[in-house]
Amino acid sequence: MSSTAEGHATAVPSGQVAPSSYRNGMGTAALVVGVVALVLAVLLIFFPIAFVLGILAVIFGAFGIRRADQGEANNKGHALAGLVCGALAFVLAISIAIRLGTFINDHSGDFRDFWTCITSAPTESEQRSCGESLARRLDEA
Repeated sequence: MSSTAEGHATAVPSGQVAPSSYRNGMGTAALVVGVVALVLAVLLIFFPIAFVLGILAVIFGAFGIRRADQGEANNKGHALAGLVCGALAFVLAISIAIRLGTFINDHSGDFRDFWTCITSAPTESEQRSCGESLARRLDEA
C-alpha cells in the first residue's frame, strides 16, 4: 500500500511505484531558475547568463502555470514567482547590456588613447599617468 498526497491509501501491486498525481517540475524549475537568474543579474558581471536563464524561467513559468490551470500541478504560485523573477532578470540584463554598450561606444576613443599610451609608456610611473588620464576623462563625461 502507498499513500497519495491527500493521505488516502491506494492499492499498488508489489514492486511498482504509485504514480504521482501532480507534475510540479515546471513550476519548481521556474522558481529556482528565476531566482538564480535574478541574483546573477544583480551581480552585474553575470548579466549574459542572467539573460539566458531569465528566458528559461519565463518559459518554465508559463508551462507551469498552464499545468496548474489544467489541474496537472498544484504549485501555480511557484510557477508565477519564477516567471516574474525570470522576467525581471531578463529586463535587468537587457538594461545592463544597453548601458554597457552605450558607455563603451561613448568612450571608445578614450580607451584607444589609453591603450596607445599604456603600450608606449616604458616606466611604471608613465603607465600610472596613463591610467590617471583615462580616469579623468571618464569622470568628466
